[in-house]
Amino acid sequence: MRISRSSVVVATLVTGGLLLISGAQPWVVLALSSAETSARELIVNGATLAPSFVGLSLAYVAAMIVGLVSRPVVRVVSSTIGVVAVMGALVVSWLVVTDPVEAARATIARVTGVSDTVRQRELIDAFALEPWAYVALILLIASVGVGGVVIVAGRFWTSNSRRYERPEKSADPGGRRDPREAGDPHATWDTFSGGGDPTRSPSH
Repeated sequence: MRISRSSVVVATLVTGGLLLISGAQPWVVLALSSAETSARELIVNGATLAPSFVGLSLAYVAAMIVGLVSRPVVRVVSSTIGVVAVMGALVVSWLVVTDPVEAARATIARVTGVSDTVRQRELIDAFALEPWAYVALILLIASVGVGGVVIVAGRFWTSNSRRYERPEKSADPGGRRDPREAGDPHATWDTFSGGGDPTRSPSH
């Protein structure tokens, strides 16, 4: 079963849009036990925990869009770049999930004034991962799948650039309209712009 280009376009926009949304949502909640700050709870979003997450997600969307509107060779190269970008985002997101405290070091230092890693961990009573962290991982895995579909199935799609190519002119030296082009408004315009008379028939 062939997968249509339009369905992949929708999948790319949906996954890319949701990735950007998820990056702005809270991924980790940290409970602090420090007399050095009045804060008792620290909520950190994905973009703060993984600064490269948003940039890699945007790179994925941009590369996929370029691939979807390009010729087969460029499509494969661009889609591969998109897959690599989203896999990079997957790695940094996984590091956040496996060690949220390490990922939140900069935020903890800003709030508490403590930059030492060991001391920071002593300040954390508990932490919890929010659902958006897992949503981001699922979206990233789905995005890898979307990129793979473009690489594999994209060779069956026609190139969009062909529709902008000017069709060949009629072989008739008098600029008369080819009967086969009679019902084609684009052919009529090409004949007119080439100096021919689109109203003349070959018999005249």
